[in-house]
Amino acid sequence: MTGYAIGLMSGTSVDGIDAALVQLTEREGSPFPLIRVVDCLYVPYSNPQREAIFSLFDPNATIARLGIMHVTMGEWFAAAVAELMNKSGISPADVSVIGSHGQTILHYPGGLFLEDGRRSPGFSLQIGDASVIAENTQIDVVSDFRSRDIAAGGEGAPLVPYFDYAVFSSPYEDRVLLNIGGISNVTCLPAGLPPESTIAFDTGPGNMILDGAMEIITSGRAHFDTDGQLAAGGTIIEPLLDKWLTHPYLQGLPPKSTGRETFGVLYTEQLVKEARGVGACDADVLSTLTAFVARTIADAILSFMPSGFSLMAAGGGCKNTTLMNHLTEYLGLSKPVLSTEAFGIPPDFKEAVAFAYLAWQFTQGRTSNLAKATGARGPRRLGRWSPGR
Repeated sequence: MTGYAIGLMSGTSVDGIDAALVQLTEREGSPFPLIRVVDCLYVPYSNPQREAIFSLFDPNATIARLGIMHVTMGEWFAAAVAELMNKSGISPADVSVIGSHGQTILHYPGGLFLEDGRRSPGFSLQIGDASVIAENTQIDVVSDFRSRDIAAGGEGAPLVPYFDYAVFSSPYEDRVLLNIGGISNVTCLPAGLPPESTIAFDTGPGNMILDGAMEIITSGRAHFDTDGQLAAGGTIIEPLLDKWLTHPYLQGLPPKSTGRETFGVLYTEQLVKEARGVGACDADVLSTLTAFVARTIADAILSFMPSGFSLMAAGGGCKNTTLMNHLTEYLGLSKPVLSTEAFGIPPDFKEAVAFAYLAWQFTQGRTSNLAKATGARGPRRLGRWSPGR
């Protein structure tokens, strides 16, 4: 059996919508279908759109504002699907399912402490109304992938490692899949081991603090450090780097996941303030932050894959030359870093492709979490179905 699926992703960097159209082919005797990426589309957010999303990260944001943006983002996602289908020449009748990750607003899998001292149940909230997507596209939608894993005692993240295992695992070679988005995450795939042996977790901050620092430094005139050019001209402040590396999240063992709640605007503002407090110029601030991101990734990888592995990278952070140079140095790599493009997966769209894959697996009645990675009590069928036809 062969069919088409579309994946939608809006990440923690809040830069735009990634949409990917893929073709999946079932294989007899295997729970992992073959995948071929047909077409991809990036729809950047305008400044007013970004501001509207960022306003929801404010603890004082109203429920009414959240509800409006939930529906509005559903419309944005549906428009991206329509544009992608028009671009690729595929009709809605040809697409079996849309997998929409949505836009994460809150991620507290361990719950929150309430005013009376009790801890709330764990939760993760993504917006982008799947019913709106389904109604506007007339295609079935699978969304809300994280909730079932959290209900089963897991972190609800990371979920992409299931896709990493299905597509990139090898019986002969140790491999590490790295994604540098707003948050960085790794999937360690020792050669020849079954999926339940996969080690995967969020390593900590990625582009989120680098982009945030750039906005602070430029008073909002620039949203990111192009190719890491500003960072390349600065000096790493080693005492600060050592201090930042003692963050409690970085010391914890997987399963673990994180997000804007821990490494968001307030955290970034504090790091920039500390750097300026010791006399750092703008270039030194970015240089030290870039080294910090690289060290958190490298330390995490080396804790589980000490040597001899191939590293395959994806995500917007791969375009930051300074970051990738630091990472290569800290890992002591003897092999060049590969792009997932070598396996037919465009690095800028890997997560969108992954959620198309997860949605297809939902339609086939398959589980799609890796319990060792998320901490769930066992395999679960992830997602919520919204019929479009």
